Amino acid sequence: MTKISVYIPAYNVAEFLPKSIESLLAQTLPPDEILVVDDGSRDASAEIAARYPQVTLIRHERNRGLAAARNTAFRAARNEFVASLDADCVAEPDWLASLVRHFDDPKIAGAGGRLIEGVRRTVADRWRCAHMAQEWGAEPIDDPQFLFGCNNLFRKSAVLEAGGYDEAMRTNGEDAELSRKLHEHGWKLFYDPLARATHLRHDTIRSILDAYWRWLFYSSKWYPNGMSLLTVCGYAVMIHFRYMLRTLVSRDLRARRFELLGIDFLTLFYFPYRELRLWRISRTDPSVLPRHIPNQPTP
Repeated sequence: MTKISVYIPAYNVAEFLPKSIESLLAQTLPPDEILVVDDGSRDASAEIAARYPQVTLIRHERNRGLAAARNTAFRAARNEFVASLDADCVAEPDWLASLVRHFDDPKIAGAGGRLIEGVRRTVADRWRCAHMAQEWGAEPIDDPQFLFGCNNLFRKSAVLEAGGYDEAMRTNGEDAELSRKLHEHGWKLFYDPLARATHLRHDTIRSILDAYWRWLFYSSKWYPNGMSLLTVCGYAVMIHFRYMLRTLVSRDLRARRFELLGIDFLTLFYFPYRELRLWRISRTDPSVLPRHIPNQPTP
């Protein structure tokens, strides 16, 4: 039987962590090892993980970001096959068994599953379901553009060969970047919608705006020449209005999701506000900028 290590990256996820761990304990293909990487949580995440004798807890003394937690798990894992399940997700019992069967192909570096949105109570939840899906649909895809980080299985040797996750991408985009590097090294990926997990996240309007901004900002190549007051104002028109808002509104109108239009329009104000605030902080602390944004000289 193939031995698999599974890890859960954890940062202030005490609300969700027990269900996530228990879904791994209920797998039809039992994992050989379960790791929880606590990334400097301020809640009871580490204490909850420590209650499970089947779990090995690894702790970061400070919050280093999602990519760093993933790299820590790959370095610590004792097996060649290493799976990841986000802390706010619950895996179906045959999740691991569905993913591992694709590794009969020696060219496959990773396989990812489908994430079903399980919480749709609020308009913010329904906006997340419509615009922040972490899956490629109901059909299998041979060698997709990338695998979502929420639920997947990789060859450890392939990930290490590609240099691991980019730790400059603290909260978003690290999954797509790793997939790009694996493709550059000649590896293939596979998306299997039969390997299912359910997302337990719930949102408010503020939290979904924040999540969507971080999702796009830290995984995009905006501001290639640095942030300034002029570029922030320019991007408010060129990117947030001309491209992003029009795209969101057109999608929701076509799908008759009229209740989501209010959040669509809020992005036009929230995104420039976040970027203006980031620019102001960066004038005295340039380290807050993502690596792909060059520093502007302080006047």
